[in-house]
Amino acid sequence: MDRKKVMVRHSIASLVALGIFGGSRFLYNVIIGRKYGVETLGYTNSIISQAFFVAGFLAFFSVGLGKFTSEFLGKGEYNRIKKLTGISFTFPFLGLILIPLNFHVALLSVLRAIQLTFRSFIYGLHKGELYAYSVILAFPFFLLGFLDGPLLPYYLLLGTIGIFSLSYLVSRSLIGLPGREDTKALIGFSTWAFLGTIAGIFLLQAPYFLTEKLAGNIEAGIVSVALSTAFLLSYLPQILQSAIVPLYAYDYAKGDDKAIKELAENSTLLLSLFSSLLVFGLIFAKSFVEVLFNIKMGAELLLALIGVELYIAYNPLINLLTATKFVKKSAIFSLIGAMVSGIFWILLIPRLGAIGTLLGLTLGYAIIFALVLWESKRKFNINAKILKPTLLAIPLQLLSLKFPYTILIYLITEIKDIEKVMAFLRDIRS
Repeated sequence: MDRKKVMVRHSIASLVALGIFGGSRFLYNVIIGRKYGVETLGYTNSIISQAFFVAGFLAFFSVGLGKFTSEFLGKGEYNRIKKLTGISFTFPFLGLILIPLNFHVALLSVLRAIQLTFRSFIYGLHKGELYAYSVILAFPFFLLGFLDGPLLPYYLLLGTIGIFSLSYLVSRSLIGLPGREDTKALIGFSTWAFLGTIAGIFLLQAPYFLTEKLAGNIEAGIVSVALSTAFLLSYLPQILQSAIVPLYAYDYAKGDDKAIKELAENSTLLLSLFSSLLVFGLIFAKSFVEVLFNIKMGAELLLALIGVELYIAYNPLINLLTATKFVKKSAIFSLIGAMVSGIFWILLIPRLGAIGTLLGLTLGYAIIFALVLWESKRKFNINAKILKPTLLAIPLQLLSLKFPYTILIYLITEIKDIEKVMAFLRDIRS
């Protein structure tokens, strides 16, 4: 396997897919917010977030399926892959039992879980471009959905991807009967991976619906605007994650610890630097965001950006733990961060509204950031200096509200890291 070709192909596929899928959430918020108002925007985002949160439970096997698919591929044991797909793609349909409770949450959660499972599987198979094709195919239907009710765009987007996914599996005869030992291993890994995934999804989705429940639709609308803008940055790690996680698992199966460490350090430095620069840019673009959404914000956008910046910085390292043999630790760290955020949300949202939501989110991500860095250094001897771009950027970003030229200080200070990142990118292209 040509590692560079796989990494480039997966990164391009993810760039296309996540650019469209991630852009669709931003576009959805703009159109629904301007068409129906901030209150309806808060309500619909609450429904979508609840569905996406439930989908994390229904996609129980998705992370494990991707990991074992890549490992079996590295060992040349292709037939073992089919033994895991049946149970992995059947499990999401359990969400249909929720229809009597909430029709929209039930159906959207099933469709989202199928999408998550297919994405993990197809990247584990080193054919990430197929996922990109499914998203490209679904996007025109998403746009057609704006002609009717506020939730129809997501029904059409996720429904099209689901049909594509299941059609591909059937046409390639990739659904087989489960094997006892492989299924046992999948369940064992997925249990811990699932806990970490649910904690991550809780941090991503709970801000919307908890704000609606604890502070009302208007505050939830403000959170929707701030986070939909900030989470545009989160597609950076997802693009890279789709490329590096299969390689982590592949190298782990071959016992190449040196390659794993090198990939983790380079990818973390890349994301830490790029995300910090983009945060500076979005801070300066605050007025444009307010005009775009027809809303005024105070410190909400800055808090959202810093929280997401921390999430991006630790992402390659927590994936390193998950894709090797430390999935329990990564799950525990995510759960601790989620609990910290949950506690602060309960305390702060009723008093501070959107500000309380974003403070709680940032604190949760900061806790995970510290724990993941500590464990990665301990287990893989990861150099902590790779996170210097983030740690330097945050205080300068806070100062940039009054002193906009702090970005120049940042660029001067980070010249060496910029050179390292450019060398890494040139090496991938060569």
